[in-house]
This record gives sequence, C-alpha cells and structure tokens, in this order.
Amino acid sequence: MGQWAVIAQFGRHEQYVTEVVSRVSGTREEARQALVEAAQWYRRPRREKRREVFRLPDGDSHLLILQSTMSRTEVTLTIAELVYDSGDAAAGTADGPGWSPADRPPAQ
Repeated sequence: MGQWAVIAQFGRHEQYVTEVVSRVSGTREEARQALVEAAQWYRRPRREKRREVFRLPDGDSHLLILQSTMSRTEVTLTIAELVYDSGDAAAGTADGPGWSPADRPPAQ
C-alpha cells in the first residue's frame, strides 16, 4: 500500500497552477478510483453546461474539460505516489523507498 495524491494542473491567466485535490492511502487502483471520482466533482462551475472527462493512455491521468455559460477550462488530473516524506520517521532517510544514492544532493 502506498500514499497517493490526486493532483490538478491548469493554467490561469499568466500562471500555471498545481494543487492537491485529495490524498489516498492504498493501492494504485484505489488512487485511480479517487481520480475518477475527482473528475466528477472537481471545480464545478456555477452554471456548468458540459463536463467531459478523457482518460489518457497511461490510465493515471485524465483530461477534464469544463464548459460553463461564460468560459471553458481544461484541467489535467493525475495521481502521484509519495516516494519521500521528511516528516515520516520510518521512511525519513534519503535511502528510503523510492530513493537512490544518486537522488541525494551533492556533498559540500
């Protein structure tokens, strides 16, 4: 079992936004299910006319297209597995799960 986050990424005016939509403890399949659920409720506009959800080929990402009466928004929703957490005493070393010595910053 892993720790997962459902992440949304989209452009807003002149900036690019990334935000964590939800967190999941479990398997990749459970994280994918949370992704599907998030695509159904995330960023619901006041006057939503249409919501399209496309699954991307890897299955870990979806493209969400929201059409309201005034605007159209395109959002990429994806899952990401936690590979390091400095606040987790059990896995708080650079050699923890998902890390290799090459991932360490160079010694100064």
